[in-house]
Formats: sequence, C-alpha cells, structure tokens
Amino acid sequence: MKAPDKKVVGLTGSFGSGKSTVANMFRQLGAFVCDADAIAHETLRTGSPVYQKIKKLFPELKAPKDSSLNRKEIAQVVFQDPERRMRLEAVVHPYVFQRLAEEAAAAQEKVVILEVPLLFESGFQKMCDQTIVVKTTGKKITERLKAKGYAAGEILCRQKAQMPLRDKVKNADNVIDNSGNPDKTRRQVSLLWKKINS
Repeated sequence: MKAPDKKVVGLTGSFGSGKSTVANMFRQLGAFVCDADAIAHETLRTGSPVYQKIKKLFPELKAPKDSSLNRKEIAQVVFQDPERRMRLEAVVHPYVFQRLAEEAAAAQEKVVILEVPLLFESGFQKMCDQTIVVKTTGKKITERLKAKGYAAGEILCRQKAQMPLRDKVKNADNVIDNSGNPDKTRRQVSLLWKKINS
C-alpha cells in the first residue's frame, strides 16, 4: 500500500507505552493519523461487514438484538484464550488492513501515521515506508494502566498477547522513549518529524 506521493509510517509500542500520546504529537505537527484500534472497534457495531462473523465466535456473549458487541466482554475472553484471539484477529485484521489503506490513500497530508498496536505481529509493517516504536519502562506502563483502572492480571494477559518490547525495538526503524516528561517526548517527536520530512 506504499504510496509514492506520501510517506506512510507505522507507529506501535507495548500496551500502555503512550502510542496515542505520541500519535497526537505527530498530528499536531501536520501528520494524518489512522487509528487501527478505532477501526477495529467499528467491527463490533451492527452493520459492520464482519459483525455477524464476530458474533458467531462468541455465542456466550448475548448482545441485545441490533446492538453492538461489548468490547470489554470480548477482551476478557480473548486475552484468556489465545486460540479464540487468533480466530478473532483472522476476521478483524483483513478489515482493518483494508480500512487503513483506504484512509491513507484518501489523506491529503504528505505524512500518514498508522497507529497499530500489533504492527509487527499482524504484518501491517508491510504497508509502511518506516516504523516507530514507542518504549516506556515497565514501571511507568503499570502506573499508567492502573491509573486507568486496569487490574494487574489484566495488564499481564494483554502484555503476553503482544511481541516483547525488545523484539519490537529490534524490528523498528526509529524508537521514541516515552519514559520521561511530555516535553522530552515532544522533542524526540519533533526531531523525528524533521527526519521523516527530509
């Protein structure tokens, strides 16, 4: 999906590393940001092309008629059951891939940031000209997620479902350290923005 008239950059990181914060900083500098999570949430709504397929994967979750599936209930199931998570991803990922490609192609901006939690795990990095990993200390991640209401066990289950951070860093073209204060992160983003546009 690489577009000759624009630069497509994949942005990822561990659960709770601050990907959305960094994506928003790039947006403020003039990038168009595509949020894979937001697109994935679309699939759970009635009327989505894959809604019925997903509903069949979770017969125990009784969604009211003509109602969206409950994302939190699905998360509780799939992060305890790797096989069902893979079956869900097999339905959701092709839809997300297509929608990301459409959004990137339609963007007027010259730089498109694809914010994708499972960038390398899903193979979505193939859509990108370069990649960025946002890294943060484990302590910071735990603090942030607990402040958002996540239990320790839930954090661990979600982390196990992702590629280890060291492997993401190894695969990345660029790394942003989001362990410090927002100004420090913003400076790194600004420098990388200049590099992307050079």
